[in-house]
Amino acid sequence: MNIKKRFFLQMILLILVIGAAFMMTFKPSGLFGQKLSTQSGIVQGLNNTVEEHIVKDTQDVRKEIQKTYTYMAQFQLDGQPMVAKFKDPYQINEGDYIQVSGVQTAEYFDVVAYRNDTLQYTGSTSWWATALAGLVFACATGFIYFQKITIPKWYENGFFLIFFGVGIFLIVRGFFIKEALDLLNTPK
Repeated sequence: MNIKKRFFLQMILLILVIGAAFMMTFKPSGLFGQKLSTQSGIVQGLNNTVEEHIVKDTQDVRKEIQKTYTYMAQFQLDGQPMVAKFKDPYQINEGDYIQVSGVQTAEYFDVVAYRNDTLQYTGSTSWWATALAGLVFACATGFIYFQKITIPKWYENGFFLIFFGVGIFLIVRGFFIKEALDLLNTPK
């Protein structure tokens, strides 16, 4: 590996380490420009929906169809509309007392994490899996770029920046979810 590639690889690793330290000490919600807040109350007007996403595997000889689901709950807490979207089934029922952490939009409160005090259950998207996926994505992109590409062309540089940016976004999103969970666990 030549000196230039080694330097860029070390700079990327340094950026990842500094970014992780930054995420552990500062609030990632500031990077998204969103202010996390919490609300609590009794669930009223619960509307459950499940969105099915079909992915066709075109490379497999059997042409298998894979399905993923997004579980969505629309409800109200003390008259305030809430929307929660998760990859796993949620534990929210009509009449439950819950606390939610998320971001207020113009139309509704976008739930990032919740704690159902009636069922003693805390739910959200897995923050560590999201951050780990971003780290693997960013590192794999850096490895392929610096180890396998000898003389990068303009479009290879563009792909590197896009995929590396997606990895960084996933890392920040994972710590954003962790911040929402921590906000639920802080005493008021």
